[in-house]
Amino acid sequence: MRVAVLAHSFPRFPGDTHGTFVKRLSEELALLGHEVHALVPFDPELRDDPASPVTVHAFRYVRPDRWHRLGYSRTLHRDLGMRLAAWLQSPLYFPFAIRALDRLIEDHDIELIHAHWILPNGYVAARAAARLRVPFVASLHGSDVFMAERNPLFRRLARRALEAASHVTSCSPDLRDRLLAVAGDARSGAAPDGPGKISLVPYGADLPAAGDLDPAAARRRLGLPEEGRLVAAVGRMVDKKGFAYLLEAAPAILEGRDDVRLVFGGGGDLLPALRARAAELGVDDRVLFPGALSHPRVLDLLAAAEIFVMPSVRDERGNVDGLPVVIVEAMAAGNPVVASDLAGIPLAVQDGTTGLLVPERDSRALAEAVASLLDRPEKARAMGAASRERVAAELTWTAIARVHDRIYRQAAGT
Repeated sequence: MRVAVLAHSFPRFPGDTHGTFVKRLSEELALLGHEVHALVPFDPELRDDPASPVTVHAFRYVRPDRWHRLGYSRTLHRDLGMRLAAWLQSPLYFPFAIRALDRLIEDHDIELIHAHWILPNGYVAARAAARLRVPFVASLHGSDVFMAERNPLFRRLARRALEAASHVTSCSPDLRDRLLAVAGDARSGAAPDGPGKISLVPYGADLPAAGDLDPAAARRRLGLPEEGRLVAAVGRMVDKKGFAYLLEAAPAILEGRDDVRLVFGGGGDLLPALRARAAELGVDDRVLFPGALSHPRVLDLLAAAEIFVMPSVRDERGNVDGLPVVIVEAMAAGNPVVASDLAGIPLAVQDGTTGLLVPERDSRALAEAVASLLDRPEKARAMGAASRERVAAELTWTAIARVHDRIYRQAAGT
């Protein structure tokens, strides 16, 4: 099947961390026999990847090129609201994206559209699909539903996209239910295991080869100390990741455990404030902030760590991650996961088996969960092994692509 994948975040060059899940899913679908064309907004750093089976097409929506500011994690400030430049440019995104998608469909005889993020791309796909009579499916990721909830115009666009879509996937039951509330029609939904327009489909991960899980080699590539034990947290430094709560837990985690270091990998708006808070807490010598990491270095950090932590929260504006992809990547690396019992995280992390789930915004519970695994390394290793086995059995990108392949064929009637 000839498929157009529409996304506003996509790896722009090898090692880029933006939209890696879109690319990996698209590549696995290509390996299943689909001809996949990805349509993404132009970015000055966008480069061809000759090793990928996915053909990437970029569209421009503003001049000069350096003014492109939408997508690639630049649209929202701290994920709380749109930046001014994004507000000013967003009216331009829609007509140029629709025109580019129309042209892609006609030039390549596209048979199905897959829109990642129901806003803005689900609405763009709905317009093209109706005009050119091409079925489309959409995937929810988090910020799209959040923006629909905050703006009456975006709410109408999301409602139209949901009505026009043949099928929708969601990485979280929370996102599914919030979209249905936005759409004002709970009849469009279904129980997770039942028929209906919206299916719960978690993200996947690639299983690292044994040679890629050498902690000593990974530490050397990261420039981290070769001795000691590492607890890792990875993500953009924005409110909904909840890193502030993990940082407040750091003194209790580190007390009496002199060989332990806590590493926060990632860049973002809150990074300076978190570094300053670590100094105030007196833990800045054992809490490391290496800043933004390429995707290979993220995987190195997961290989070097013995515990992974994702303290996600619903932020003050109501935005929340659906399911952070890095959680599944940490499981694939054999990490036990300590995470918030929130949104789509329980779809991946099985409490007591592959990790420990704690209430959101609870620094004390975070500290106790991490400390319990540090003090019981055999239990931590068993959970890590169960994590890797879970990914191998159910959560590889190949397995997730097969789910989408069935959805594609159902939508296209083939």
